[in-house]
Amino acid sequence: MGILLQLEDVVDTQFGSTKGFEGVEKRLQLEFCPSLLCDGKGLRALSRTEIEQILTVAKCTIVSELSNAEVDSYVLSESSLFIYPFKLVIKTCGTTKLLNAVPIVLNAASRLSLKVKCCKYTRSSFLFPEEQPYPHGTFNQEVEYLEGVFGKLGFGSKAYVLGDPCKRQNWHIYVASVVDCDGTLMTALPTYTLELCMTNLDRTKAASFYRENCYNAADMTQKSGIAMLLPKSEICEFVFDPCGYSMNSVERDAVSTIHVTPEEGFSYASFEAMGYNPSEVNFQVLIDDVLSCFRPATFSVAVHVSSVASVLSKSPIWGASVLPYGYVCDNYSMERLPGGGVVYFHTFAEQKAGFQSAISKLPSQFECLKPMKSEILKNRPEDVVSNIYLCLKETSYFCSGLALEHLLSAIDPVLVGPKSEDLDNLIKKQIVSSKMEDAFYVLDVGVVLRLWRTWKLAMPRVHPFYAVKCNSDVPLLALLSVLGAGFDVASKAELDLVRSLGIGGDRVIFANPCKMPSHILHAANNDVHLTTFDSEGELYKLHKLNPQAEVVLRIRVCDAGARCPLGVKYGAEMDDCESLLAVAKNLGLKVVGIAFHVGSGASDPSSFAQGIAQARLLFDTAKAMGLTSLRLLDIGGGFVSDGGLGVSFSAAAASINDAIEKYFPPGLGVTVIAEPGRFFAEESFTLAAQVFGSRVRQKDGSKVAEYWINDGIYGSMNCLLYDHATLSVRSLQMCSGKDFISSNDGCQSTIFGPTCDGLDTVVQNAWLPLMDCGDWLVFPRMGAYTKAAASSFNGFDISGIQTICVCSTTS
Repeated sequence: MGILLQLEDVVDTQFGSTKGFEGVEKRLQLEFCPSLLCDGKGLRALSRTEIEQILTVAKCTIVSELSNAEVDSYVLSESSLFIYPFKLVIKTCGTTKLLNAVPIVLNAASRLSLKVKCCKYTRSSFLFPEEQPYPHGTFNQEVEYLEGVFGKLGFGSKAYVLGDPCKRQNWHIYVASVVDCDGTLMTALPTYTLELCMTNLDRTKAASFYRENCYNAADMTQKSGIAMLLPKSEICEFVFDPCGYSMNSVERDAVSTIHVTPEEGFSYASFEAMGYNPSEVNFQVLIDDVLSCFRPATFSVAVHVSSVASVLSKSPIWGASVLPYGYVCDNYSMERLPGGGVVYFHTFAEQKAGFQSAISKLPSQFECLKPMKSEILKNRPEDVVSNIYLCLKETSYFCSGLALEHLLSAIDPVLVGPKSEDLDNLIKKQIVSSKMEDAFYVLDVGVVLRLWRTWKLAMPRVHPFYAVKCNSDVPLLALLSVLGAGFDVASKAELDLVRSLGIGGDRVIFANPCKMPSHILHAANNDVHLTTFDSEGELYKLHKLNPQAEVVLRIRVCDAGARCPLGVKYGAEMDDCESLLAVAKNLGLKVVGIAFHVGSGASDPSSFAQGIAQARLLFDTAKAMGLTSLRLLDIGGGFVSDGGLGVSFSAAAASINDAIEKYFPPGLGVTVIAEPGRFFAEESFTLAAQVFGSRVRQKDGSKVAEYWINDGIYGSMNCLLYDHATLSVRSLQMCSGKDFISSNDGCQSTIFGPTCDGLDTVVQNAWLPLMDCGDWLVFPRMGAYTKAAASSFNGFDISGIQTICVCSTTS
């Protein structure tokens, strides 16, 4: 039989009962072997009378239903029922007697010539265990009942209680299964089931689930944010009187369900998604989105996978490192199940102070990091940690020790010297040790740290909100997050990426003046309310979809010599601004600031000063109109680090500081932010690409070499077309055994990308040593608008290109 109860039954009974509704569901999943005798309909051939007989024994009824070609779903008076041809899932809450329905289900399946293949029973810890009837009095009682029915299946059965016995939430699971119906081990693709159990809901969020606050169930679905969780699914919902909510959704063969008990004192909500693949739906983002709908004080996450796949151990959703923003992880457990399945279980508690780094003006707070530093240094290079500490200290920023340790664990940078030869030697070692063939990036953490320090010392009043569109590489975003950066996003996908890193909505500006309606809703549901506009149409959209938005008027300020001008598309003319402010006021929208963007890769430092002066005029105009909530100046992007094409950073900083001091002195209390992307990303990334083809021709009596590499115009080098970049390149000799050789051994060279398009020419007339197939080229300053804008033309897709992290020293 193999029953392994990891905790005693006291887990179920040690907590006292305060009379209230039991929101925690019991969940039963039964799978059957396909049968040719039922014409493929299987369980879906059950009559309505037979289904109601099952539910009557379980003590619940159908209140709403929804079907598609794959599955029938029923919202019940106590939770949900899903019927597939050869699988049935039933969830019931309250004091229902779910397991009493097992014989009725099996009898109905037998009439359809269906044999049981697998049984799985799961539940969280009951809120009021003493109220449960037999056979749900204790988990041992439930297991004993199930063993009497399923204990002799092929693989036998096992039962577990996952979690910390000292914590309120634990996960109970019983599984019994057999080999496949043809006598072999089950080989179907894994099915993923994600379940969240949430308690002590935020009272404002819980209020959304009272009938008096919504017109109907559909209105409740929209207002709560539930409609945007899985936006492609079809939803069937039901609202109870006076409060409570249930919904099922279907999308092909995938389903989800939510049940809410909002009453104070025993508030509870559950969410389940079954049949969605993590390669298509980001579970971390989905979890964050669900939490934003309810904001529970405590919750648990259980992920069940029907068979073990090699990708599981590599995905952060399964590991102990899962950490939604604003919560701490209480416990992490994992068990392998009969038949090759696996279950992962986490519990979380709210951390009101937040997990991520916070801005501080008190240098003394840095002292609290000292005890933690010695712990990190046990396993980390001292120079790497010291670099980060120096950067934080000199810019008066505080980062929690836990956040710093998580960052170091995530990026795990290798220490390198300050010269290009040091980096090239490391790249060579990486190629040889890992037998690499694909192009890859190297992110220099040390460069980012030095750029951050340069920025904060040069413009102490201007807080960077990094432009995610420039380069969305996760290690870079994580590092900037720990340093204290905010983030400028322009789409739902960018917002989801930032939120998946645990970054709160108060550190994000949705700086796209013209947004898709669904993206506005998604931002609102993720507590991202700060956003830009430059037209009446955008104001009306915001008023309809997110009336709580804090809007920032973007004006047109142009640097004619910018590498990528933006004024042709975005920014209101000064003559139109007063009328736009009037529309915002009439709609009741909160206008909080003025924004501008002189263009990417600015050339004229005075353009920033011009924009700041114009912004001050509009602050005064708004005040005269009775708009008293303006508190933000956003000076946009356009910044370039030393060595890049554009105005020198020191010149831009001097112009900006003078203008801010003149037009927005500290006494006004205006916060100043900027949206740098290129400044932090361009210099920090180096691209390494392999030569996979070469030839030498004679031209005018001289040798001319031509090389093909595994990245090009349609990949990282799209910056040549769209960002007006100028590339530099140097050679790594790999196959020939030569190091850097003299110019006498080289010749004029052309470098082509991998596609079949003649346009795919990366570099022309570069003096390079003669190279062979298998040699490598290194391209510095390749972090800005490179991978972010790549395509998969000709099947050469670099979207998954690897990034290796290093940390260079200054001497």
